[in-house]
Parts: sequence; structure tokens; C-alpha cells
Amino acid sequence: MKILITGSNGFFGRHAVEYLKSKGHNITAYNEDIRKGLPKDTFDAILPFAAKLGGRKGMTEKIWNVTGNIELDRITFQWAEKHCGKIIYPSSCAVYPTHLQKHANIPIKEDTVTSNETFDMYATTKLVAERMLEHMNIPVHIVRPFSVYGPTQSTDYPFPNIIARAKRGECSVWGSGKQTRDWVHILDVIRVFEFLLEQDKNITLNVGTGRSTTFIEAAEIIYNAIHGHKVDVITQTNEPEGAGHRLADTNKLSSFGLLPKITLEQGIKELI
Repeated sequence: MKILITGSNGFFGRHAVEYLKSKGHNITAYNEDIRKGLPKDTFDAILPFAAKLGGRKGMTEKIWNVTGNIELDRITFQWAEKHCGKIIYPSSCAVYPTHLQKHANIPIKEDTVTSNETFDMYATTKLVAERMLEHMNIPVHIVRPFSVYGPTQSTDYPFPNIIARAKRGECSVWGSGKQTRDWVHILDVIRVFEFLLEQDKNITLNVGTGRSTTFIEAAEIIYNAIHGHKVDVITQTNEPEGAGHRLADTNKLSSFGLLPKITLEQGIKELI
């Protein structure tokens, strides 16, 4: 297929370009400022990864920078209607209502999104994008990844940050450390995008493992993998913690045969 990938130098974009090229797809990797224009060509599909993020601090401390994603998405969607056969949009588990993120070990289903309760500004921008996509006149697939990690990810994000500190002999996490996440490897996420390239009926999918892990547990696994033993985890309560708990309901993902293949332990071993 002929595919346009915007934000191709970012974490998601780099992995999508490499993986989909290896599968024989004709990829246009686009890393220009889309506000200055998009290619004058047509494509079977677009994967729009261009966005302003910056990890938890970027989402917490630079909220007006994050809101610029709404305009980036609007430009992309309007262009895509005339130039693309379908759009596969990278949304986020952040779109789910805040009250569903307050209790551990409760899987969140795809049909529980509302329009009036989001955790932060980043979540709001993703929800706005999903609402805009409801008006598209081409097929639309929405992917809601949970906590994604993998090679080449910036240390603005939890996993590479925890690993970097562990390699220096420090075992620490931000916040209380009791917050839980459903960690999923980037390649398992990109496999879902690949599957959706061949689907014409609109699909919205969580992408997670269905396994809940606290930040403390993740740091213990990482430190032990590097040094061969465990130590007490230091909690940096002055740093932003993010949402309380996020765990994917994977029933829909499983029905398509798309459950992740890479375990957390395997992924950590690869990264270190």
C-alpha cells in the first residue's frame, strides 16, 4: 500500500516507517511542518504521528503548547479527505474519563469515552480529534495505545528515564510510585496499525496487554535486570505523577488476534 506517515522522525513515526517498509509497503516519510503544507499526491492511507508532546512534564507544564495539536490534526484531517483512502489515527488511553482511572486493576473498555471528563489538556486534545474524525467522509480507524515504550524513546518518558537512572545506580520513580500502567511495546502497537490498513469498516481499538504494573514494580524489574538484585525504590513525590491507573480491556484486541507478543520482561531486557 502507498502510505503517508507524518511526524516520521518521532518515536512512533520512526518505528512505523521501518516496520511497514520491511513489510513491503510504499512509505512516504514526512517530517516537515504540516502547517506549511502536505504532499501534493494521493495515498491509500495516512498515519498522522505529527504532534507536540514532551512526556509527562510537557503535558503538565506546557499545556498551551499541547493544544497546538488540535490545529495540526484539523489541517491533516481536512487534507486527508481529498488525498487519502483512509486514516488510522493514533489517539490515546488518556481520552477515557478520569473516574475510570482512579482504581487499580479495572480494565477500561473502548465504549466508555464521554465528552465531559478528561484528565488533562493532552487528553482533551485527543478527544477533540476523535470528535472531528466522526465527521470524516473516508474510513477512519482509531488506535488508543496505553503506556507505550521501546527503543529510541526519549528520556522525557518514564521507561527510558527509569532505565537511565538505574544504570547510574539509582532506583527511583516519579510520584508515589503506586500509580499503575499497562505497558505495551511499540512494535506490538505498530502491528495494530498494520492490521487496520486492510480494514474498511471503522474500528476503534485499545492497544495494551491487560497487565497492570505499578511504577515501583517496573523500577524493581528494571534495576534487577541491570544489576542482578533488588533495592528499595525511591519515590520522587515532588515530580508529576500523572493519572492514577490505566489498564486496557483487551477483549476487542484479542478478537482480532492482535494481543501483544512482547512481554514486559522481554521488552526491558531489549532496552537495557
